[in-house]
Amino acid sequence: MYKIVTIRADYEGWWLFDDWKDNIIKEIECVDYDEMITQYKNLLEKYQIKFTNELVGKHNIHAFYNNCDLSYCEDCEEDLQIFYSILVLNDNSIYTPLPN
Repeated sequence: MYKIVTIRADYEGWWLFDDWKDNIIKEIECVDYDEMITQYKNLLEKYQIKFTNELVGKHNIHAFYNNCDLSYCEDCEEDLQIFYSILVLNDNSIYTPLPN
């Protein structure tokens, strides 16, 4: 089964950390590959309109952000940029490469 998830994190390299699943804020379950592709492309288009900035990284993973969407970090005593990424999971593992 495929699942599309949105990750919200205050660092863009979230995939380097084991606890990335704790940052999931939205999930869409898909019954098959075709539905996953349709849902993924629709969400990607929606985020491209909603956010002013977009980065595309390893495995075609998109990270979206708005410059004013910040979170204060007590430990580092500074504001950190908030990033949103869309991932596809297949049987709870990251499915790569993501569609274009």
